[in-house]
Amino acid sequence: MESQKPLVDRKVIVDLLYGDEDYISEFAVASVESFSEFKVQFEKSLKKRDMENLRRAGHKIKPVAQMMKLEAVITMYETSKIMLEEGAADESIKNMVAKMNEYCTQLIKELKQLQ
Repeated sequence: MESQKPLVDRKVIVDLLYGDEDYISEFAVASVESFSEFKVQFEKSLKKRDMENLRRAGHKIKPVAQMMKLEAVITMYETSKIMLEEGAADESIKNMVAKMNEYCTQLIKELKQLQ
């Protein structure tokens, strides 16, 4: 079994901060807060099939996810919108929520290590 590649690329964050490593901890704290909030809102919105709140949660997290090159978050978010539009089965919704929760939990764990 191959080892899992970290989700957080420290160099990407340093580059976002124009090379100033003094702010990595602050960035990590803010990101933990943002992704924690997103994880909760994503789950609530998807389970309730609430497209408006799902979009609101996605619009808040999408820029930072793009900056951090976290394509998986964006892909899962975009897929979840399609799932709601197409009336996906409850089991599919549940699986997407679990997948996003697992991803965000790992992401938050890695970000906390940068604090």
